[in-house]
Amino acid sequence: MKKLVIIAMCFFACNVDAATEKAVKSTVKNVTVFTQGAQVFRTSSVTLMPGITELVFNNVSPFINPASVQAGGKGNFVVLDVRHNVKYPEPKVQETGILPPAVLKDIKLLEDSLSDLNFDIDDVGEKMSTLQLEKDMILKNKLSKGEGKSDSLPILKQAMEFFRLKLNDINSQMGKLKRDAKKYNGTLARMQERLNNLQAYKNSEDPEKKYEPVHQVVVNVSCDEAATANVDISYMVSQAGWVPSYDLRSTTALAPVQLTYKANVYQSSGEDWNNVRLKLSTTNPNRTNIKPELPPWYINYYTAKPIYKYEGKAAREKSSSNSIAGNNEMADARKDLDEMSPAQSAAAYSQLVETMTNVEFDIKLDYDIPSDGINHMVSIKKSDLPATYAHYLVPKIDNEAFLLARITGWEDLNLLPGSANVFYEGTYVGQTVINPSVINDTLELALGRDNGITVTRSKLPVKENNKLIGSEITKTIAYELRMKNNKGKTINLMVEDQIPLSSNKEIKVALKDKGKAEYNEQTGGLKWTVAVNSKEYKTLKFSYEVTYNKDMPLSLY
Repeated sequence: MKKLVIIAMCFFACNVDAATEKAVKSTVKNVTVFTQGAQVFRTSSVTLMPGITELVFNNVSPFINPASVQAGGKGNFVVLDVRHNVKYPEPKVQETGILPPAVLKDIKLLEDSLSDLNFDIDDVGEKMSTLQLEKDMILKNKLSKGEGKSDSLPILKQAMEFFRLKLNDINSQMGKLKRDAKKYNGTLARMQERLNNLQAYKNSEDPEKKYEPVHQVVVNVSCDEAATANVDISYMVSQAGWVPSYDLRSTTALAPVQLTYKANVYQSSGEDWNNVRLKLSTTNPNRTNIKPELPPWYINYYTAKPIYKYEGKAAREKSSSNSIAGNNEMADARKDLDEMSPAQSAAAYSQLVETMTNVEFDIKLDYDIPSDGINHMVSIKKSDLPATYAHYLVPKIDNEAFLLARITGWEDLNLLPGSANVFYEGTYVGQTVINPSVINDTLELALGRDNGITVTRSKLPVKENNKLIGSEITKTIAYELRMKNNKGKTINLMVEDQIPLSSNKEIKVALKDKGKAEYNEQTGGLKWTVAVNSKEYKTLKFSYEVTYNKDMPLSLY
């Protein structure tokens, strides 16, 4: 049997060497996006000849996981092998260079012409400077200003005639030089643009440029006769994933809350996903799938580690006889320890635990997800959730009521932790966080303030009770909460207040009247749930007693 396997392996190796290499064009058809990573499915229609063909899928993602590459398809062929390969292209260099000789000649001529043209422009500038200097000298001459002294009128006329002729000549030369400078600059701009284009073309075709490696998936297939087949490959890539987000919309206080489940899909895998069918999975393929096992857990008496310190020769000789027995005991202890299992590292007991059920969402629409690392919103589904509404009041902090939606039935939606945008009656009212691992059966969402409810919180007169003996005093503090429903319907109110808690054993706080509220002894919180009819007033009262040393002022009561 072993001989047959060896012969088959040798036959396969010989055939692989003789395989026909064929580059195929493929497109990304489907992508399964995980919370971290994605599985890409490519397909290609190829024509296969009899024998072994090596199909090369070029330009796949550079972030591919080689261990995840798979191949299959439809047709009369057999997949022999599939592997990931990285090819480093070798540039083809010719003796005259990769660029046409005419292009290289044009670049050289343009560079020489630009150099000469710059010299001409500099020459024009120097001539203009000289003429301007000469013109300034004439204009600043005293005779030209009429300030100079002349012995006779003919001499003055001759001087003015000279100045006129000279200035006309200078202006004529400067005008010609300006025209030349404009012409030279225009020519310079056109030549520089042409040179830039040629150099850009040269750089793009330069054989000495850096060649990036090409990532490939190579599939070896075999068929007995010529056939047309569809070959599919799949592989895992990193640099991709999705993050859940939600929209919660409520139209009226009687309608259910609409939850829109969305996904922000991102990827920078190096390949664009154009017109692909997406599948979103809540699985994280990077987590370990090894079943944890508990090793034996041993218990023993604690043995202190010996402390070594430097001692003199006499001290060492004195303690040597006493240490023999101890050394024997330590040797026996080491022998017992050697017979035990080796200690395990804490990392061996570490594992990633997910309480959420793994779910896949098939997206029925085709999406374009470019490799840009930007979040692209994909809608998953919409659900109407039953909700009850209540108004929440904390008069001690805020005299306005908040409308709360208490949502149930979200447990079956397989939600992941994420942020949620909250809308009420078409208005954006803020954000909240949905975390299924920590929230209760009922999800409470604040939908905004409601000005249709007014509330006042008044402190009633303090009653004091002084003891005849001692320095203690007892004060009774009471509050009155008065609310009115200005709306045209009955509302449910959730009202919260509190009494103080003592952090000093010499100060005693006792609830005297909780006013039918639910009292939490740990936090001192008071909570009422009341129904208030339209245009009705509702009054709530509570009081508590504080006993303390009358000679010591209280910081808060």
